[in-house]
Amino acid sequence: MTITHTPPVEASPPKGKRSLLVRSLAVIVGLGMAWVIAGIFLYVVPPADDPAHADVLLVLGPPDRRIGYAEELMQQGYAPTLAVSSPVGADGKFTAEICGAQRTFRIICFHPDPFTTQGEARALTDLSQRYGWKSANVLTAQFHVTRSRVIIGRCYTGDLHMIADRRGLPLVSMSNPTYSWAYQYVYQTAAFVKVAIHPEC
Repeated sequence: MTITHTPPVEASPPKGKRSLLVRSLAVIVGLGMAWVIAGIFLYVVPPADDPAHADVLLVLGPPDRRIGYAEELMQQGYAPTLAVSSPVGADGKFTAEICGAQRTFRIICFHPDPFTTQGEARALTDLSQRYGWKSANVLTAQFHVTRSRVIIGRCYTGDLHMIADRRGLPLVSMSNPTYSWAYQYVYQTAAFVKVAIHPEC
């Protein structure tokens, strides 16, 4: 008697399931591409304003390399007052070096509560009422312009100009992940969700 061994045949998934899997993958890829494209206009090249003559130039925190750009704008006479959002050290002093500097223009440093864009928006409103400011240039990193415009616009009713400190970030950075487009895409998107959930000033 001859015995024939037939190799097992693996069952393939039903066509309906394969079709559903393909459609699901297509949707995921499509959403991912839409997110990347939208991020280009929201974070990489956001609609920012040109500097304009205003009552104050506000630098959103943390006061990093954008302080240098802010000083250039002040030297060009765009505002008589520079307001800087700065952390406070253990000694109770502002950590931004410019807060203790002597310049030809007035410098006002403040620590918003909370130390967030929303806190900075509230501080701008309070300072504007105190000093009679009617217009403001607000300087922040380009990936933060769109979101900060929304947040500040909810609190501040004066003439607002959002100025972008443009940066050429790497796609991914192992040494400093915060300053990479991959991180900013994820962080800014999550922050936008928070803004949508909490629409108050």
